[in-house]
Amino acid sequence: MRLLFLCILSIVLRLAVLTVTPMGEPHEYEQVVIAQNALAGDGFGMAWPYQPLDSARAQLWKSDPTPHPSAFMPPFVPAVATAVFSVAGGERFGIMVMLVLQCLVGGLIPWLIARIARRMASERASMIAATWSLIFIPGLVSSATPAGAVWYAVCGLFVIDAVQILLAEGRGAWKLGVAVGLLTLMRSEFLALGVVVCALPVLKRNWKGASLALATMLVVIAPWLARNAAEFGQPVGIITHPWREMWRGANVHASGSGYASDGWNIWEGERYPEIVAKLDAVPLTQTFELDADKVFREEVMSYINDDPARWLMLGLKKMLMLWTVDPYYPKGKSLAYLVPTLITGLLLLLGLTLALRHLLRERAWTSHAVPILLIAAGMTGLFAITYVLPRYQTYLFTICMPLIAIVADRYVVRGRQ
Repeated sequence: MRLLFLCILSIVLRLAVLTVTPMGEPHEYEQVVIAQNALAGDGFGMAWPYQPLDSARAQLWKSDPTPHPSAFMPPFVPAVATAVFSVAGGERFGIMVMLVLQCLVGGLIPWLIARIARRMASERASMIAATWSLIFIPGLVSSATPAGAVWYAVCGLFVIDAVQILLAEGRGAWKLGVAVGLLTLMRSEFLALGVVVCALPVLKRNWKGASLALATMLVVIAPWLARNAAEFGQPVGIITHPWREMWRGANVHASGSGYASDGWNIWEGERYPEIVAKLDAVPLTQTFELDADKVFREEVMSYINDDPARWLMLGLKKMLMLWTVDPYYPKGKSLAYLVPTLITGLLLLLGLTLALRHLLRERAWTSHAVPILLIAAGMTGLFAITYVLPRYQTYLFTICMPLIAIVADRYVVRGRQ
């Protein structure tokens, strides 16, 4: 009964945040742009998001919303937005309906956290972890933006839940494959990380379970991969711009954040006219997005080769920022962001440490904490070579939040016994 109350309260708080949080400029979100283009019959894609200096290309970018084949974004969230917009319209009302839907989805978070944490700690500690998701304000805010972080968080928790069941009981491999497949269609890094997650049953010599999970994952993502291969005339992953993601965290203005030290949002634009000129020179062919990303690959490799030590130190800085706070985030001085993020990050680091110590001491390679540790390590490495944004912290923190139950068990529950 208490858990049901927490789930309802999660929805209520998210709706409350939605009513007081300005929507900003929703048309700046790629998820919204792609959905609007699809609704208008222009295709499920978008123009590469930069402002050309070449006048002819600039005019084309204004007149044609999809001037080239596109797989710029993972498809799940834009597909949900397209479905919502087809019923509610693609303007402000439709966007608001989508955000309300996200608030309802966010109501699953306390239930999932408690369900996962209960396998690692006491009932009381699992409820503390579930309750913490309501204290973590950035997690509540994630439902109020079209970026889709709440979808990643909920699906990531479903993945953890499915892995735990498969490792402990040897069942539900197909459920794990579906969950990992959907998460891959939300976050492209799970094309690789998801394979490792699906392979975890091998630790218990459950080759059949691992094979079924991997096969199911492939079935879920295969239509998108097939679509991309047809669009670009060659095999393509979930997205077409991985090097651009790396470039945002490896350039002359890089701070480790998606923002420069002066708060400027790092994009190819006025501070990088040479990159814009190179993008303008990329022929507008079937493989434009792939060729455009090569521009950023050259920039990243040049940055690394010029000073490898600087790049490595920047990577360490990103890892620190990921688990604490992003000081370059324009709203980073807000107590509503700063306090809950810093406290949650420190609690999670403590939980990760306790879980890792138990894993190494007991050699419990199939313990319930293993999938969380794996995802935390993989995502930390990913952000070390890309860049940090609060919404990325939000979904990673939410996925790891069951670990707070381990901390609560050690320092709160046992302390009162």
